[in-house]
Amino acid sequence: MRLIYTFYFFLIGLSLFAQNNTPTYTWRMHLPYNSVRQIIEVDRTLYVLAEVGLYTFDLISGESTMLTKVDGFAESKVSNFGYSSDTKTLIIVYENGNIDLLKDNKIINLPGLKRASVGGQKFIYETSVIGRKAYLATSFGVVVVDLEKQLISADYQNLGAGGTTLEVFSIFVFNDTLYLATDEGIKSAPAYDSRVNLQNFETWKTNTTYKSTRLLREFNNNLFFVNDSILYNYASGSYSTVEAGVKKDYKSLITAHDKLVICRWEGVALLDKLFKLEEKKEPFMEYAIIDYQNNLWFGGFYRGLIKKWPDGRIDGFIPPGPYGLTTYDMQGYENTMYVTAGGHTNAYAPSYVNYGYYIYEDGQWLNRDLNNPVVGSMIDFTNIYINQNSGDVYLGSFGSGLAKLKNKVPDQKFTSANSTIKAAVDTREIALGMTQDSKGTLWVANYETEKPLLSLKKDGSWKEYNVGSNRIGEMVVDDQDNIWMLAPRSSSLGLVVVKENSNGGVVDRPLTTGAKNGGLPNNNVKAIVLDKDGEIWVGTETGIGVFYQPSLVFNPQQRLNADAQQIIIDDGIDIGYLLEKEVINDLKVDGGNRKWAATNNGVWLIAEDGSRILKHFTASNSPLPSDIVNCIGIVPNTGEVFFGTTQGITSYRGDATEAGTTHQNTLVFPNPVHSTYQGPITITGLPEDATVKIADVAGRVVYELIATGGTAVWNGLNFEGQKPQTGIYLIYSANKDDEEALVTKLLIVR
Repeated sequence: MRLIYTFYFFLIGLSLFAQNNTPTYTWRMHLPYNSVRQIIEVDRTLYVLAEVGLYTFDLISGESTMLTKVDGFAESKVSNFGYSSDTKTLIIVYENGNIDLLKDNKIINLPGLKRASVGGQKFIYETSVIGRKAYLATSFGVVVVDLEKQLISADYQNLGAGGTTLEVFSIFVFNDTLYLATDEGIKSAPAYDSRVNLQNFETWKTNTTYKSTRLLREFNNNLFFVNDSILYNYASGSYSTVEAGVKKDYKSLITAHDKLVICRWEGVALLDKLFKLEEKKEPFMEYAIIDYQNNLWFGGFYRGLIKKWPDGRIDGFIPPGPYGLTTYDMQGYENTMYVTAGGHTNAYAPSYVNYGYYIYEDGQWLNRDLNNPVVGSMIDFTNIYINQNSGDVYLGSFGSGLAKLKNKVPDQKFTSANSTIKAAVDTREIALGMTQDSKGTLWVANYETEKPLLSLKKDGSWKEYNVGSNRIGEMVVDDQDNIWMLAPRSSSLGLVVVKENSNGGVVDRPLTTGAKNGGLPNNNVKAIVLDKDGEIWVGTETGIGVFYQPSLVFNPQQRLNADAQQIIIDDGIDIGYLLEKEVINDLKVDGGNRKWAATNNGVWLIAEDGSRILKHFTASNSPLPSDIVNCIGIVPNTGEVFFGTTQGITSYRGDATEAGTTHQNTLVFPNPVHSTYQGPITITGLPEDATVKIADVAGRVVYELIATGGTAVWNGLNFEGQKPQTGIYLIYSANKDDEEALVTKLLIVR
C-alpha cells in the first residue's frame, strides 16, 4: 500500500531568514535537508543528520535550527555524530576527520584527526558514545575521544593480522569488553584494563566466524550485530540468529526507550525486552528511532524526516533547502535566485543528475516538481538565461531540450518536436547556452550538432546556423548584438563570435590565444560575462582576459586592439596577471560593476577595473563549504551573492545592488540602531554611485560616503571615528547630476 505523507516545510530560526534586509556582510547556508542519515533524541530534541548538514527538531515546539559553519562549526560535511548524556556533549565528526564538540552552547574543535597522516584513506564509519568517551570506527582503526577532557585520548591502528591496517566498521562496549566489527571477524579486548595494550594487535581476540560484521549494539544484556545481512545476538557465550536468520538489508540498530529499533531496507521493526518483534513497515528508510512518547521517527534519502504516531498517523517534515547539493549555474532576477543542478561530466558526457532546478526567494526554496508535465522528466539542467525585462527564465539541459518558466512556473518545453533543436549523440537534445539580443531574438547553443546555433524570433519562428565550431556553449550578447560563445572541448579554439548579417544569415569569427586572433590567456575558456561598461570578461583555466573594445571584433583593421588583454596586478608580494594561477569556473558582475570569480581556490571579489583583489573567501576563512566553487549568482535587488560549491550552496550579503538613475524604495536597516548592535548600517534603493550624507537634525553632516551601485554601507561612526549620540539622523543622497534629496531617516539609540 502506498502511504501518503503530510509534509511540513518549517521556517528556521529568527524572522531574519524571511526578509530581504539580512545584515550586510553576513552569511547563510543553503543545504539540502530532505534526506535523513542519522537521528538522536536529546532532552526532547531530535538531532538529525541530513545528506551533509545537521539540524535540530524540537519535539515540543516543532521548531528547527540548523547547525552550520555560519554558526561557528568547523566544517559542512558531517559524517556522523553522537551524544554523551554523562557529559552533556554532542560530538560531530566530519568526513575529513575534523571533530567539533558542542557543550553548553560552546563549540570546541579537535582538529588532530583531520591533520593526522594515517597512510591511507580516512573514513569515519561510526561514532559510538559509551559513557564519557566516544569511539570512532575508522578506515584505519579506532580513535578514542575523551568527552570530559575534550581531547583525543587514544588511537588503535594496525589491528589486522600481522599488524596490518584494518578497517573498523562498528564499535561497542559490552560487559566491559570492547568489540570491533571488521572483515577479519569480531575482535574483542578488555575495555577498561589499564594493563592491556590495545595498540598491540596481538592483544585482540578474533572470532573469525563472522567476517562481514556491521552494526554492533547492546540491548537487554545482549550484543546484537549484523553479519552477512543476518541479524545475530550474543549473550552468555552463545550466538543465535534473530528474524529466523533471514537475510535483510540492515541500515541501523538503535536502543531507545526499552526497545531495539531495527531499520532495514525492507522496513522498520521494534524488538522489546521479551524479544517480541513488532513490524512497523515503512520500507526504504536509512535510520529510525522512537521518542519519549513512543512515536516512531525515521527517514531516508530524499524522503525527509517522518513521524509515525502510535495510532498510525504519519506526518513529514522537511526544512527549507535546495533539493540536492550539486549546482551548475546561478542567475538572479529582482529578489529571486535561480539555480540549476547540472549538468555534464568534465568530458561532456551526461551526469544523469535528476535534482532539476532550485528557486530561492524570501528565505524559502522552491524545487522542481517531478510530476510537472513540462519539466518533470527533464534531467541534467545546465545554463540559465533570464530576460531582465519580462522575467521569463530559460533553462538549458544536457539532453532534454530547453525549458521556459513564466512567473516561476514551467510554461514551455522546446525539443526536436516543436523547434529546430536536434539530437547530438545517443538522442540527446542539448541546449547548453542561451542569450537574447536587443531585437528580442533568443539564441540557443545546440551543442555538437551540424548547425549548433539556433535562434527563436519574437514571432515564434526558429532558425539554425553553421558557425565555426559544432561545440558551442555558454554565451552573452554585447552592446552591438554580437553573440560571444564558449567553444568547449577544443584545444585550438576558445571562443566563437557571431553577428547576424542583413540577409538573415550569420558571420562568425573564431578567437584563440594568438595575437590578432583573440589574445586569450588560454583556449580553455570556462566563463564569460558582459560588464556595465560594455566590456567582455572571460575566465580561463589560467586566469582572466578582458575584451575592452568588443565592437572591434569584426574590424579587420583593428584586430590587435580587439584582442583580449590580461590585467597586471601588484599584490604587494608579486607582480603578475590577474588570477593567472587560478582556474576560473564562473564570472559574475555585481551592482557596482565589480567582478566575482569562482575558482578551485575559493571566491575572489575583484575591483571594477581589475586592478585590486578586494576579497578572497575560502573554506578556511569563511563559511564556504568547499574551496571548489562551480558557479556564482547575485540577487540584483539585495546584493546577496550565492556560491555553488561541490559541497552545497552558501550566500553572502554583499554591499552592492543594482541601481537606476533615481531613488527607488530607499531603505535603511537596521532601523532603529540599538546600543548593542555592532554591525554595518545599510542604505539601499539609491541612484547609481550616489553620494550619501548622514546629518543630525541640526544639519551637521556626521559622515559622507559613496554608494556601490545602489547601496551604501555605513560603519556607524562619524568623521572622528566615534559613535554618534542618540537621536534622529537624516540621510541625504545625490545622484551623478548632484540632485540632492532627503531619502530616509534613521533612529540611533545609545
